[in-house]
Amino acid sequence: MEVKTIPASVWCFLWRYFSRQKTLFFAQLSAILAGELLVRLSLYFAAEIVEVIAGTAARGEMLEQALRLAVIASALLLAKSLLQNTICFLEARFMPAVLANVAKDLFSYAHQHSTAFFAEEMAGNISGKAKTIIDSIYPIYYILIWGFLAPLAATLITIGFVLKIDATLAAVLFMLNLLVVFVIYRLSRRMVPYSEKRAQKMSEANGVLVDSITNAGAVKNFANYRFERKHYFRSMKAAAAADRAESLKLGKIFIWQNLFRALVQIVFYALPVWFWYQGKISVADFVLMQSLIAVLSNTFGMLSLNFMQFFKVYGGIRDGLRLLSRPCEVKDIDGAVKLVVKSGRVEFRNINYHYKGAAFLFENFNLTVEGGEKVGLVGRSGSGKSSLVKLLMRYYDIQRGEIAVDGQDIARVTQESLRRQIALIPQEPGLFNRSIIENIRYGRPQATDEEVFDAARKACLHDFILRLPEGYGTKVGECGVMLSGGERQRIAIARAILKNAPILILDEATSALDSESEKYIQESLANLMEGKTVIAIAHRLSTLREMDRLVVLDRGQIVEQGAHAALLRQNGPYRKFYALQSGGFIEEEEK
Repeated sequence: MEVKTIPASVWCFLWRYFSRQKTLFFAQLSAILAGELLVRLSLYFAAEIVEVIAGTAARGEMLEQALRLAVIASALLLAKSLLQNTICFLEARFMPAVLANVAKDLFSYAHQHSTAFFAEEMAGNISGKAKTIIDSIYPIYYILIWGFLAPLAATLITIGFVLKIDATLAAVLFMLNLLVVFVIYRLSRRMVPYSEKRAQKMSEANGVLVDSITNAGAVKNFANYRFERKHYFRSMKAAAAADRAESLKLGKIFIWQNLFRALVQIVFYALPVWFWYQGKISVADFVLMQSLIAVLSNTFGMLSLNFMQFFKVYGGIRDGLRLLSRPCEVKDIDGAVKLVVKSGRVEFRNINYHYKGAAFLFENFNLTVEGGEKVGLVGRSGSGKSSLVKLLMRYYDIQRGEIAVDGQDIARVTQESLRRQIALIPQEPGLFNRSIIENIRYGRPQATDEEVFDAARKACLHDFILRLPEGYGTKVGECGVMLSGGERQRIAIARAILKNAPILILDEATSALDSESEKYIQESLANLMEGKTVIAIAHRLSTLREMDRLVVLDRGQIVEQGAHAALLRQNGPYRKFYALQSGGFIEEEEK
């Protein structure tokens, strides 16, 4: 199921996933509330034992009453223990489901972002923030449940018992509790900016690390290990400084919290003594009050730590959501339908497009590629060839105009159905650190082994794979580093052959191949292109000679178009490009 949004608010984010398991969530809250009630009831009966022992009845009678009360108190504690087991069982079902939903949604939503999003953000930064959020789910849940809700329940129940003893005492205790919680909250809230900064700097350092490791080959080629080390150490130094600032702030806040809590505890303990001295409460009431306040004092001690830990985790989640909850720039409209391709006719109708902050690359641009036509795009770097392909794939949205496939506006169809109808063989194939067979099968995950083998044969790859120690099970390494450039390119070609989409895009598809491999691949591509709409980009113009039509672009405008031979007869840009690559042989070809 597609995730349309990720809440930017931490509270909304948490509630989205907690509320999906409402029954389990509220069952846990009920069990915790019941458990706190049982503990206070056990203290109540323990205090009654003191009242019985301090009485004037016969010792045998007192012993009988005391034992009866002890059994009740023990039974209540036993029930609390059994209830604790129930809570653990509920948590075991609740938390894994919440964590799985968070991870799935973050993964799904991240992949819905546009190409621009991934171009602007480092992969390590994105994955680092997602990991921070996922790793924070368990801690923030336990803090909320056991650090906040359980103490809140304990406080309310305690005040309820004190109300039974004396209304004035209960009112004073209630006001003091409010004051303690307010002060602890206000002091702890100051942790948020420090926690956010620490999470941000740690994420940035992780991004630098991943970026450096991913480009380990370039680091070695340029002998720049020392430079990379300094770059990473600088980022870690900034992260360490942010972590140190957070820890220092944490210590200062904790000191003030403890000081204030100690002052309030003095009042907590002194009040029952004064009320007993005034004769307003009995010995049993006094013992119960002291027991309840002792438990409550310990609860507030933990509350200080929980508040600070909560805002530390909260800051990390908020920092992650600031990036990961960004609205997707390219998204399906409501009611988007699946693209149905029959002939594969592609039309660019009066399109306007520019990258962020740049001048328009295309203005009122028009181009039609008929179904089954093979068109080559030619032009110097920056003329708009690759951008045109990216717009057709809808990696970016145009500002005005329309791009249509068989008369269907691609902005009104689902992105998934659009890209399923297009096979792209890129200049730099994106290979996963998986086996060769898995990388080829990525073109059509449901394909059989024999279909994969057949695609590899057509890409002149099968015999090479069989010579490898593990054959098709050979891992290709990070981004395919275990293979040569030509081998990686042939895997990409085999993947496109297996996909067998009606529209084929070749973006420098043979640029990494040696001459012998290119010859075989050109034959395979000729078979693959049969009956398909083809848009090909190549700097080596010789590879485009067999195209039905060549379109020459310059600064986002069509300056020339026609067949290879016809363009050579014109003294235009194409002839000049071709002359640069073929030298004096252009005259012989014209003859």
